Amino acid sequence: MSTITMTRTVQTRPERAYDAWTDAELLATWWWPHLPDTTYQVDARVGGSFRIESGAASLGVQGEFLAVEPPTLLRFTWVWLTEGQPAAVDGTPVVDTVEVTFADHGEATEVTVRHTSTEDLVAGGAQQGWNDCLDRLEQLR
Repeated sequence: MSTITMTRTVQTRPERAYDAWTDAELLATWWWPHLPDTTYQVDARVGGSFRIESGAASLGVQGEFLAVEPPTLLRFTWVWLTEGQPAAVDGTPVVDTVEVTFADHGEATEVTVRHTSTEDLVAGGAQQGWNDCLDRLEQLR
């Protein structure tokens, strides 16, 4: 198992930080905005799904929400997409788990992402990808 954990402080209330993950329009402002054809679909409820995909980059991610506790917690599965299809090892899709917590610090929110996989997340580039996305999330107001 491989787990990476990273934290950022966002200068906004927990409700808005949480919404940035669950509202497709807000998600589009910080998650891959440099890929202009990216589509964002989010159904933030237990059993609901999400899908973020850029056809031009042949890259995406999809998953199912396992826990939805506004505005403090999101837990979901994570499956990378390549050319619209789930990434697989020996024909079996690799299903990771991601947990995002939102801690209230007054006018700021501490956002912590914990990503767990059977694959090496650092070697696979997930740590760099999360850092890139979370750096943009920090700009949320």
